[in-house]
Amino acid sequence: MKSKAQTPTASLVAALRKPDLSILGNAIRSLPPAQWTERMFFTGAADTELREQTGSFPATLRQDKTTHPIFLLRAGTSGHAACPCSTKGHWRKFRYIREGCRLEMKEHTMDRDSFLIERYPFTLPLDHRLFKQVRFCGRVPEGCLVDRRVPDR
Repeated sequence: MKSKAQTPTASLVAALRKPDLSILGNAIRSLPPAQWTERMFFTGAADTELREQTGSFPATLRQDKTTHPIFLLRAGTSGHAACPCSTKGHWRKFRYIREGCRLEMKEHTMDRDSFLIERYPFTLPLDHRLFKQVRFCGRVPEGCLVDRRVPDR
């Protein structure tokens, strides 16, 4: 029977692949997708790219606002599960990141509630060229994710 314990070399390689990004703090502007982890929040995802990825979000492509934030639902080895976010939503229908939340790894504070539009999930391949314009804002602490949804009757 094989042991599931990692060898010292495997542990070192794993640590080098996932460095402690919190020590860089506000110096982080963008991250390669291989460094992304669950609950990371990004701004600047182009609406046209989101529409291509989700098939229908956002409902309209506006001239005055051309981007939406994205939230990383799960990190994967071949791609990451993400969803778009919106300031328009209702707490009875969507989970949301609460206003005033201070994100981990950076000194970013949420200036409004941001609703997770999880009905439009998409997979981000680990290709740095896709969504290259997104800006890393930080990692959302568990306590800032609010779920007060009311089930449909």
